Amino acid sequence: MIRLVENAADAARFQAALVDAQDPVAVETAVRFAAFSGLPGSGWKFYTGGEGEEPFALAVRGASALLTGSAEGEEVALLLNFLQARRLKTARPDPLPGWRQDAVFHVFHAPAGGPKARPLPEGFLLNEAPSLLGVTEFLWGGESMAAPHDRRSTDTFYSEICTMRNRGLAQIWTLEEKGVTVATAGAYAITENAALLSAVETAPAFRGKGCAGALVCALARKLCGQGKAVCLVARPGVEGFYEKLGFEQRGLTYGHAAPEND
Repeated sequence: MIRLVENAADAARFQAALVDAQDPVAVETAVRFAAFSGLPGSGWKFYTGGEGEEPFALAVRGASALLTGSAEGEEVALLLNFLQARRLKTARPDPLPGWRQDAVFHVFHAPAGGPKARPLPEGFLLNEAPSLLGVTEFLWGGESMAAPHDRRSTDTFYSEICTMRNRGLAQIWTLEEKGVTVATAGAYAITENAALLSAVETAPAFRGKGCAGALVCALARKLCGQGKAVCLVARPGVEGFYEKLGFEQRGLTYGHAAPEND
């Protein structure tokens, strides 16, 4: 039986499904729970199974959901339909009843100790504490944030990354030239033993100069040095970029769409 997480016992079962540092969905879900489970107005809702059931964690906000662990598919599908969720991200390849798998992403992991360091391109400065409003506007004007967005979704993204960075659950860097952001990369989910890199973006005029590669490697090396298992989910077409940086492909993550999306 699916339960809304409302007490310590529910929270323990929810978190028991999030121990796999190799699963980027588990890492992302763990951080969303740590950041927003105590903030009723955040829009996030968290669900798990009943006592004695195999642990799973389901996180839902708006039309998007994250699922880690084993859950009864028909029951999850009914709940997501009731909540009007339309997109599901999970490491499970089998879609929920009535849903369809419509995306497959390669999961990459940094080697032990981090990837080989790459020098920053000459004339560029690293900013380890950039304006998050500036980062938000930079990302939503680029290609890494593929989901459709409007002012409301942009504001929600900004609010969430502020909350996560303020709580030490995210670390976002930029590369700048003369005070202008030309590239960004971030660990948008950091747990005690893992970090998920995402939202790697370079302004079109600065691509091919080694900006993103230097930024990703520097951030990954720092996180690996802190004992984190660093992973990322590569959007289609950029897998070779991470392979050249020394990241290793070790799995897949799937996107599933609700029947109404057909």
